[in-house]
Amino acid sequence: MRRLIVILLVICQIPFISTRAQDDDELKHELRLLARPTSDSIMLRWAPTTYRLWLVGNKYGYNVTRTLMYKDGKLLKNRKAVLLNKGVLKPRPLSEWEVLDERDEYAGVAAQAIYGDGFEVESGEENMGIMDIYNKATEQENRYGFSLFAADQSVEVAQYHGLMLVDKNVKPGEKYLYKVFPDYVPEDMKKDTAFFFTGVDEYLPLPAPAQFKAEGGDGTVTLTWDNKYQTDYFNSFWLERSDDGGDSFKRLNSSPAINTTPEGRDEAPYHYYLDTIPDNNIKYLYRVIGISIFGELSPSSEVVEVQGVDAITSVPHIVKKYSKDGKTVVLEWEFPNESKDRVEGFRIFRSADYAKGFKLLADSVSVMSKKYQDKRPLATGYYRMQAFNSHGGGGYSIPQMFQVVDSFPPAKPKGLEATIDTTGLVSLSWQVNLDQDIDGYRIYRANALHEEFSAITPEPVSDTTFMDKITIKTLTEKVYYKIKAYDKSQNQSDFSEVLELDRPDIVPPAAPLIRKIFPSDTGIVINWANSPSSDVEKVVLYRNRQGGANWEVIKVLSVDNTSQYVDVPKEAGFIYRYLIIAVDEVGNESKPGKPVAAKYNPKKQKDDWIHPEKKESKKKRLLTLTWEVPVYPVKRFIIYARMKDGDWKMIDGVEGNEFSYESTYYYGKGLEFIVKPK
Repeated sequence: MRRLIVILLVICQIPFISTRAQDDDELKHELRLLARPTSDSIMLRWAPTTYRLWLVGNKYGYNVTRTLMYKDGKLLKNRKAVLLNKGVLKPRPLSEWEVLDERDEYAGVAAQAIYGDGFEVESGEENMGIMDIYNKATEQENRYGFSLFAADQSVEVAQYHGLMLVDKNVKPGEKYLYKVFPDYVPEDMKKDTAFFFTGVDEYLPLPAPAQFKAEGGDGTVTLTWDNKYQTDYFNSFWLERSDDGGDSFKRLNSSPAINTTPEGRDEAPYHYYLDTIPDNNIKYLYRVIGISIFGELSPSSEVVEVQGVDAITSVPHIVKKYSKDGKTVVLEWEFPNESKDRVEGFRIFRSADYAKGFKLLADSVSVMSKKYQDKRPLATGYYRMQAFNSHGGGGYSIPQMFQVVDSFPPAKPKGLEATIDTTGLVSLSWQVNLDQDIDGYRIYRANALHEEFSAITPEPVSDTTFMDKITIKTLTEKVYYKIKAYDKSQNQSDFSEVLELDRPDIVPPAAPLIRKIFPSDTGIVINWANSPSSDVEKVVLYRNRQGGANWEVIKVLSVDNTSQYVDVPKEAGFIYRYLIIAVDEVGNESKPGKPVAAKYNPKKQKDDWIHPEKKESKKKRLLTLTWEVPVYPVKRFIIYARMKDGDWKMIDGVEGNEFSYESTYYYGKGLEFIVKPK
């Protein structure tokens, strides 16, 4: 048997049972059991939760019993447990492990943990006294953890370890209760039994790994796929790549990829895998295949195509900037000749600020060029450059400043418009001035067209929007605005056109009246009489749970023949209060009427499949599934699909507050769909 030397300080994720070893007083000695039905058998996997129980199981072994509980949907009265193992299930002799070790890399790990004289975690350095002490103190944890880890990665290792059994004497229409328990435990340990209830009718095929994506780098490809919704299905993965357009795929990993999440990202929603590619100019195809804890292979994921990128590491440097005529600016730069093979051209950017606001000034400047002329420069402008190719751009050069003397005023502003709310808040906006050296705008206001306009901004504002506050309760029905632009040399434009605005109506409408309220099978029904005011645009319905301090908006409704609403609160068994207000065309709200109340007692949840409505858009090549809002709370909807008369397969899921699903991938494939609430 090859001697196992484990150079590892952090144990990879052990999906089934890898529980950290602790003192006996801190843990209960328990067994955990999982079962996986197939079309003609049921696979069982179990493991102890403590190091001490692991030792007991290794020495005395385990027993497995099966009890037929249901047959053809009927609970049987005479139920008898049948022992499935001929002899106790415990680790096989060391000699048999040596044979398995020749073909299974995890066999040596498990055998060394069970039978080895020492089980070390070596640092790779000499004279590590403190580490030696730590290793000896944690040896039991290492043995226990690594043996279960190896069993999780290999079905044969689990069977050799005495932690797995396959029951083939099963039939459709029957459901069984399986029990696993140690053959013997010491008097000071409580004997534990693990249970699992299932049958072959519960078999569902493994789904394909979801959300598989690939991103090309310079000589590398980063692969990602779901680790959030499918973590219970897969224990490890095979990654495959095709270099010939999909005619053949080759595996990238010599052994299954186990923990593909980068260090420090244990809660990441995606698995990660980095592949090195030989040529950035070739398009590669990738796919991933999941492996369950029972050794089953899933269907392959969607195939994705990706190509590497030729990264640009050199940066052009602006070495000269000048103006001969006072109207244009000339830039000259340098770029290393040895870097031009990867470069297709240069981009030039310009901004009025050193650190932000850079916009593309010139694109696709020839890689052979060394000079560029800016024919419409800013009064004070900052320039920077970037080399690029078909794969993207390189780094930016350090910004270089140049100032041009300016004595020309900017054009007068255009497109001045505004809105006023009922509090007198005025939102002004206008078109951005086309002059490149604009410093800002000043806003002027008057209460009458013949009055002198007063500046309400002592300094120019840089944005093209402004908020002003005016008095509403006044006899003056109008308010007037105009603006002026300033450049960085403080040249000022002519005034814009004058904008005339009406001061808003602040008279609220009459309140609507709730006439009756009562609970129904689908929710609480609220019926009301609409406001008699003629300018009402909508009504807003509020809800408050009795005893609570806050009111929440539950529905905004138009007044077009609408006088009833059915509310479905999130929690049942409580009294809810409701009130309603009217809102007119300018946003004035009526006073609320007296609250009315009713108790919500919905139907109990039915554990049923939902058959969604299916629509397909030929124009968008989009599949859309929709379903009604359940009357009971749902945490998540799981979506399944199948071909006609085929097996249902899980394809995706949405949160419990979403009642639709869209996909371009499943468009036009003739699939049937069902939705399972959880």
